[in-house]
Amino acid sequence: MTKNRTPRLHPGCSSRGSKLAAPAAASGSPSTPLAAVPLRALLAAAVLLAAPLGASLVRECCFLTLHRDAGTIFHGRCLAKKEVPGGQPLPYTEYTFEVREAVKGCKDARGKPLGTITFRHAGTRTGRVRADGLEEAPLRFGIPEHEVGEEAVLFLTSESSAGLCAPVGLSQGKFEVVRENRKARVKNPRGAALFETVEAEAFQVLEKEEADLLRSGEKTIDLKRFLGLCGKVKA
Repeated sequence: MTKNRTPRLHPGCSSRGSKLAAPAAASGSPSTPLAAVPLRALLAAAVLLAAPLGASLVRECCFLTLHRDAGTIFHGRCLAKKEVPGGQPLPYTEYTFEVREAVKGCKDARGKPLGTITFRHAGTRTGRVRADGLEEAPLRFGIPEHEVGEEAVLFLTSESSAGLCAPVGLSQGKFEVVRENRKARVKNPRGAALFETVEAEAFQVLEKEEADLLRSGEKTIDLKRFLGLCGKVKA
């Protein structure tokens, strides 16, 4: 298992029972009055931006880096989404996914595979009105959102001390799954750059079709072959 190098209060995610969860680098909207942003969120954002992973979270990641830094990797479909503007230590959105194929993590405390997985990403689309009447603006952290019914392969960081997680490298750790002529394929916007520094020696024995992916530069990849690569990375 990959050792979690995530500093405290950084986006993370691991299967704790059926729950995962994560913050990333934050910034308020330029039009948002500073007084409308809760102090707890500003402090949390300052910690995130100052810590080492704040920078590494948005660096360009090759396939092996995504795999190495992920605490959980799975193919699934989003079943539920719930925003919690009053979340602690900062607002978050909670997601529940059906796990269609687990590659890494996705096990309960007894080591049994999970049929569904729940995790939290920092940030919400909506704000809230506090008990004292003050309006708090929504906080966005640049973390990809997921919509109910959406299908994707996710590389999620290990759960942080705040009970939050994020896709590794933000948008780089989320691969949308689409159907083309009834075949499931993974969108790969980066093309050849995803595997540019990756050698076949980093994997266990690959099928020819899997090995071909490393040099193909395809913008959509057969889902089965992509998951095959995910499952064959050497420890």
